[in-house]
Amino acid sequence: MIVRPRLRLWEIFCILRLSVVPRIAPQIAVVVVCATVVTATWRRWPDAFAHFSVAPFTLLGIALSIFLGFRNNACYDRWWEARRQLGALISEVRSLARFTLATPVAASSSASRVDQQRREAVVRRIIGYVYALMSDLRGEPMPGQVARYTPGYLPASTEGKHPRSVPDALLRELAQQYGAMLAAGEFGEQIYQRLDERLSSMATIQAACERIRSTPTPFAYALLLHRTAYTFCFLLPFGLVSSMGYTTPIFSALVAYTFFGLDALGDEMEEPFGEWPNALPLTAIARTMEISLLEALGEVDVPPPLQPVESILR
Repeated sequence: MIVRPRLRLWEIFCILRLSVVPRIAPQIAVVVVCATVVTATWRRWPDAFAHFSVAPFTLLGIALSIFLGFRNNACYDRWWEARRQLGALISEVRSLARFTLATPVAASSSASRVDQQRREAVVRRIIGYVYALMSDLRGEPMPGQVARYTPGYLPASTEGKHPRSVPDALLRELAQQYGAMLAAGEFGEQIYQRLDERLSSMATIQAACERIRSTPTPFAYALLLHRTAYTFCFLLPFGLVSSMGYTTPIFSALVAYTFFGLDALGDEMEEPFGEWPNALPLTAIARTMEISLLEALGEVDVPPPLQPVESILR
């Protein structure tokens, strides 16, 4: 996610690295070349474009703008829903850790020291689950934090294979840990139900994030938009050259930058868990939850929050 101070006036027109210009530069260049060829042809044979009018392009441009705006709104809704789900996960994880550590040991349990150690180990496994979920959403290998906080984090199944979903396996293991604590008499049924509700909420958030990741916008929808945008930008010089003359390549480039830029931004917003600069900072969010849970355990040596690197927070 791009994190930087508000742009100054001269930076608005000069900054390139964090904009979509590098991504769409080839398309803009092709449009400029096409517009230049059309302008040169018009200069040699001006009557060849006498019957071309900009009116159809005006109507098509309005329709395309509405279409692009609708798609970008849909893609931004995916991005914002993903951020809301991760924000809810932070709340659920903190509540689960607080409830796990603060619940008094039942009077029937005699080994209070062992019980507290088990609870601290469960909280550490929650941290491992968070990192496993973030890596799974981004499609990356499991980071070292998973092995550090959850020893044996890849329990083999009955066929001797690792589980397809490591976060789901860790969530089941957490449920088993709480079940064992219930069986040992550390807390009663009501406390267990409260803990199970938190786990169920975490599972719901995980399922929602997986739904966002695995359900892109319909392909035909994006294909229609791409075709319309490319057709409009490549045909636009024919309608502009009679009225704009030698400035046709400049205005064609501005229109191409607008339409292709909105299209590229929609592609980035559509994948909130991806590697684009505008994707959600999953690692930073996981680090935030790690810090909260380690502080709840009374740890002094906790890692610092992640900071943006070259204005990008991962």
